[in-house]
Amino acid sequence: MTGTAKSARGRAAQGPPRPTLLFIPDISGFTRFVRETEISHSRHIIAELLEVLIDSDTLGLTVSEIEGDAILFYRSGPPPAVGELLAQVEAMYVAFHSRLRHYDTQRICQCGACGSATRLELKIITHYGDVADERIKDHSKLFGRDVIVVHRLLKNSVQGTEYLLISDPLFEATADGSDLESRAWAAVERREEDYDVGRVGYRHVDLQALRERVSDPPASQPGLSRGALVTQHHESVEAPLSTVFNVLADLSFRHEWQEDLVGSDRLNHEIMQGGSTHRCVIKATDRDPFWVAHGFETGAGRVTFTESERRLRIATVYELRSEGSGATRIAAYYYMEGGPLRRLAFRLFIKRGLEADNAAGFGRLRRYCEELASDGHEHPVRIVLDLPGPNAGPNAGPNAGPTAGSPSAQA
Repeated sequence: MTGTAKSARGRAAQGPPRPTLLFIPDISGFTRFVRETEISHSRHIIAELLEVLIDSDTLGLTVSEIEGDAILFYRSGPPPAVGELLAQVEAMYVAFHSRLRHYDTQRICQCGACGSATRLELKIITHYGDVADERIKDHSKLFGRDVIVVHRLLKNSVQGTEYLLISDPLFEATADGSDLESRAWAAVERREEDYDVGRVGYRHVDLQALRERVSDPPASQPGLSRGALVTQHHESVEAPLSTVFNVLADLSFRHEWQEDLVGSDRLNHEIMQGGSTHRCVIKATDRDPFWVAHGFETGAGRVTFTESERRLRIATVYELRSEGSGATRIAAYYYMEGGPLRRLAFRLFIKRGLEADNAAGFGRLRRYCEELASDGHEHPVRIVLDLPGPNAGPNAGPNAGPTAGSPSAQA
């Protein structure tokens, strides 16, 4: 069988063109963001933002392609009403900037990508026309002049970086296009552009008026008081603080060193930050511990943060301190809510096993970090800390200022 015949067998017949809404949210500043920042974190941030845009769908849109910094959505059939279209745009815009505001308020990483993510912006291009859909193996591909038109409209003469663009064909197809000016959150302007596909008219509306509808993210504190200190573990590691923190902060790596875990999942962020979650997979059920990280503090040669488990009413406070000469001291303080009977049960039935597990788990963590330091390597997941002082390591940043007292002192 020839290559041409093989290719033909993998293709389905192209369907007839159908009236279709084309909808492209495009992240402005993407190219500069990726070019000038750390590639690993910029990749994670863009991926999270694209997921936010997909999850914000209210129109029943289908993803045709993810195009780097943009998503080509489509919906065949009648066009949405103007109110529906504006509600979709608002939902997407607010969700996008809410996530960026979360980065600004909850991030701990000081790398260029995490620090500059809030400068990313969003524009949304919409169009309506006849589109054919052809399946090529397991993929659906949109074809037609109007697919070209919507992509040409990404390049236009609109002043500003955040706006909604509605092509004339979409505006004219809506039954309530005359309501656009009264429903829009800013003035509506009309323009025309000459492209290689011909002259295309459109209306555009500035989106930045929607910034006031972006609320601050909820506090990352899970509503759990620290409770009583029930046990603690200390480990000295011959590796820089930054190396030790990178391993400890890699939530997807926890099962590689913590005792009795078969996996780590349900991460809501790839980059550790306030509000990061993970499940310690023991039996792969909803009763496995589910932790929320919060309370990050950094100072000269010191990092502390807390992980809380609301259902079990327990919390672990991690404190890392530089000890000089490339060494780090880890302290883990375990707190438990509840009365005297619960603490007695812990001492009788849980404490000894937990302390043995900690000794084994932190021993594995120590050996892995020391091997990295000895070989001159870094853990694949890296957080750039605002951490001055001796032994801060290669990921240190400028001085973070004074911090609160240590958990051991508070206990």
